[in-house]
Amino acid sequence: MNIYRFNFNRRRTLKNLYNGAYSLLPIEEKKEILENLAKKYNMELLRFETFSKYSKSTFTAIFKYKESEFVFVPGDTVTLGYEGLPKNLSDETLKGLKYCLDETEDLDTVLEEYIRDNFSKLRKVTINPMLVERDLQIVAWRKSNLDELKEFNIKLLDEYNKFKSDKYNRLTLDGTARFTKIEDKIEIELYDYITYDELYTNIKYDGFSLPNLDEWEYLCGGGCRTLFPWGDDIDYNMNLAYYTKKGNKYDLEEPNFFGLFIAYDPYKMEIIEANELTFKGGDGGCNVCGGFGEFLGYLSCSPYYIQKAIVDEYDEDDNELDGDFNFYCRVLRIEE
Repeated sequence: MNIYRFNFNRRRTLKNLYNGAYSLLPIEEKKEILENLAKKYNMELLRFETFSKYSKSTFTAIFKYKESEFVFVPGDTVTLGYEGLPKNLSDETLKGLKYCLDETEDLDTVLEEYIRDNFSKLRKVTINPMLVERDLQIVAWRKSNLDELKEFNIKLLDEYNKFKSDKYNRLTLDGTARFTKIEDKIEIELYDYITYDELYTNIKYDGFSLPNLDEWEYLCGGGCRTLFPWGDDIDYNMNLAYYTKKGNKYDLEEPNFFGLFIAYDPYKMEIIEANELTFKGGDGGCNVCGGFGEFLGYLSCSPYYIQKAIVDEYDEDDNELDGDFNFYCRVLRIEE
């Protein structure tokens, strides 16, 4: 009888971590759940906070583990993926899309084919509750100091000394070193080549995972049935990096409804857990650099866009990561 009650209580507790039950709980019960999660996973609970965006809202907690912040994201059963054509596109978007077509091409046909080839398929999935790292983490680059710089490559010292009196705030020496001026100091970073397999092994060793395709799309869009979390078209009132400058902060750099900084820059390709090297949240800036408008420029930030790695059949290290364009966040799946 005691064993049955224990298992029942554990199942009921796990059920409360899914959005259907969690969203209905009183605030005090949510706080108790979040406090227990902090104890279970040895994280510091910094504060409780409600994040709201695009008509979605989540009461959660911000946890600290070493140098990173995490948030609790409730599980849910949702429909993911995108098929067909986006609805009610603005004249500005339609004009930009038609500009990319040949005279003989039909816009609806080309756009539908593009979505079919580059977006995930419709499916219904159940997502486990998770603790999720809020900020994107860099790969390959690591902080260093002047002494190590000299040992690493003495020629870099000349570049460092030139940079000190230079007018620019950052200097990147491809695949070698990076210098950044921060107030009256210069941050030194050195580049260590790393593959997906090595990164994945390191993350698993620390007890975490990368989000898989379903998890990432849920974390980004929350199960939205539109091309973007806010709708099918770009909101031209947004302050978007590379296109507009209306203040010190770009709209997509604000935390989303789960408290995450995700899919906010098309140049940043986010690594997910998959059988082959796969990215979400960006295309490395290809469409932005190509001179296309906001819609195509940010289309890769859609929750359902998939960017496959370009594989060189002659390169043995074709799963090597790019420290300038590849990023990741860690997740901790909450299970029984």
